[in-house]
Amino acid sequence: MTEEKRILFEKLRGFYSETTTDHILHPRNVEIVPEPDGYADCRSDCGEIMKIWLKLDRDCICQTGFWTNGCAATIASGSMATELAKGKPVTEALSIGANEIADALTDLPEGNFHCAVLTAQALRAALKNCIEISREPWKKFYRKSM
Repeated sequence: MTEEKRILFEKLRGFYSETTTDHILHPRNVEIVPEPDGYADCRSDCGEIMKIWLKLDRDCICQTGFWTNGCAATIASGSMATELAKGKPVTEALSIGANEIADALTDLPEGNFHCAVLTAQALRAALKNCIEISREPWKKFYRKSM
């Protein structure tokens, strides 16, 4: 670990758990998934945006991606939520809410809980989009042409 990263890690550890700090400094699944089976973007009251992309293999989530313009806790929430969803059937992933994301991050500060809420909203909307696309598959092809 570079000296700069070590100092940043120590500063973040003053606010966040080791798990949250790890997801801030090494976020997983920061990517745009090509030809997604589900996509959603949500905006919080403070202007943060969370975008989530999902790719399915049959009914299971095999690839996830996210992007946010949010704070460190929002980055950690997006990273954790996409990890929690990966490998799960769509119906099971629908049960991932803000509490599950915050719990998995281990002691997400109460003042940052809204970050987990935003992420859970985006994940749920992307999962609902997966369900919609499976019922009306032509919408996926329409989305590609835009």
